[in-house]
Amino acid sequence: MKQILSITAVVACLSGVLGAANFSISGSDQGIDGFSLSIGNYYGVPQQEIMVIERSVPRDEMSVVYYLSRQSHHDARFITNMRSRGMSWWDITHRLGLDPRSVYMVERHSHRLRDAEIVDRVNVRFLSEYHHISPDEVRGRRRGGEDYNRINEHYQGKQDRHQYREERRDDQHGNRGSHEGKENRGDR
Repeated sequence: MKQILSITAVVACLSGVLGAANFSISGSDQGIDGFSLSIGNYYGVPQQEIMVIERSVPRDEMSVVYYLSRQSHHDARFITNMRSRGMSWWDITHRLGLDPRSVYMVERHSHRLRDAEIVDRVNVRFLSEYHHISPDEVRGRRRGGEDYNRINEHYQGKQDRHQYREERRDDQHGNRGSHEGKENRGDR
C-alpha cells in the first residue's frame, strides 16, 4: 500500500512539473501571454484551451479559429482538425455551413480569398475591435512591417499604462484618507 501511495505521489509531482513545462513551451517564446492571451480574452476562452489550440495552428491563425467558431457555433478543436488535414480557410468556412463571402466581407464578384488574406482580414478586425482602434491603423502598422503580435503588444502596453495611471490615481485618492487616519492614530 505504501508503494502505491509513493508511486502516486511521484506521478503527481511529475505531472505538475510536466504541466508547468507545457505551459512555458506553448506559444513559442512568449508563453500564453501576448497575442494568444488577447485572443483568449476577446473570445472569452480559457487559457487551457488557448494552449491546446495554439499547438494546432500557427499563432497568427488562432483568431481565425475562434472567429469561425463564434460564427458557426462549432468547437475550436473541430475547426483545427479540419485545418490540420490541409483544408483551406475558405473550404473550412464552407464546411461549417457559412458563406465565406459574407463572413469575410468579400464583394460578390471578387476572387476566392487565399489563406493569408483571410488571416489578415480576421486579425485586422480582431485587433481593431479589441484595442478600439481603426482597421486602417492596424493595416498601416502591417505595411510598416509589424506582425500581429507586435501590434498587439504596442496597444496592450498603452492600455496597461493607461489602466495603471487610472488605478494609481484612484489609489492615491482612496489611500490618502487611510494614510492620514493611520498617522493620526499613531500620534495618539
